[in-house]
Amino acid sequence: MKINQNQRVLYADFKDEIQLPVLDITHPLFNASIDEQAYHLNCLKSARSIESLKKMPSFIQNIFVKMSNVDDSYLSGMRTLLYKLGPGLSKGIKLSFRDKWAVKQTSFMGLRIRLRDLCRQQSELLLPQLKEFPERGLCFFNIAGGAAADSINTLILIQESDPELLKERKIEINILDIDTYGPNFAKRCIDILKQPGERFHDLDITLNTIHYDWRQSESLLKMSLEHSGWIQLCSSEGGLFEYGSDSHIIENLNHFFENSPADARITGSLIFDRAHVNPGYLGFTEFIGVQIRYLGLEGLQRILTETSWVLEESHEIDTIYILFSLKKARTHIETIG
Repeated sequence: MKINQNQRVLYADFKDEIQLPVLDITHPLFNASIDEQAYHLNCLKSARSIESLKKMPSFIQNIFVKMSNVDDSYLSGMRTLLYKLGPGLSKGIKLSFRDKWAVKQTSFMGLRIRLRDLCRQQSELLLPQLKEFPERGLCFFNIAGGAAADSINTLILIQESDPELLKERKIEINILDIDTYGPNFAKRCIDILKQPGERFHDLDITLNTIHYDWRQSESLLKMSLEHSGWIQLCSSEGGLFEYGSDSHIIENLNHFFENSPADARITGSLIFDRAHVNPGYLGFTEFIGVQIRYLGLEGLQRILTETSWVLEESHEIDTIYILFSLKKARTHIETIG
């Protein structure tokens, strides 16, 4: 696809003189990488594909596992970012053969749909608050946030909806992660977007990277208290709710609840439970060795009984992903100071 001036792709330094595109979900090349009908059909036939693969010789199976790029039983944040970019935005990047293969696979299109839909959900949650409280700062806490593509693109959607809402407002994106590559790249993306003539020029946006292990979430107490007067959104796309244990999820929810404002929100993604998840997805993740949780909405509701959060809304993506938002239970809501 030929890119004209209105379709420029911005690039940020990654490492070793390698540059990667700044992921913008409003870019035509990103939108062209999503075909929801093709993705749905792929989901329907994926179970048969996995069963066929299991009947192949072991060396063929091993090649498939290696091509699927599993790192320590999960997809690394930067590799996931590549799949979110899709074949259009990643065109021209020097990639390994297996990355070139994977980024074109219809099965990974779900990551792009998940990102797009979560950003839409988050912007819709924040827009009313930003309109009602022009004096309050906006703070994102992104658990296992990697390159923070959801936080950055939520700001892009808000800006496209009403650019005045972000002007003269303090904005922070706090990436809470044990990884460094993704957060460092996110910081460079923000720097590029703040350059003269770019989207975030003249906006007061700060991106902080905080080393964070969700098994030790006490630091959320201090961070949310330090931003007590701000609009706060805590998110985890493809992170805490897909890999964390019940106890760790509960601890993170409770620690964020303690000092966050009454209108704070939590958003995230999880996987359908084993009984209802797409059988092809279940077979695929088990075959390549991804240690993912099949929590399901009922599992989330069970966890919420140990917290003071309630489910606000949820959205399903082809019996694989569930996107959700949480709000504070009414009995615990206090007046915003």
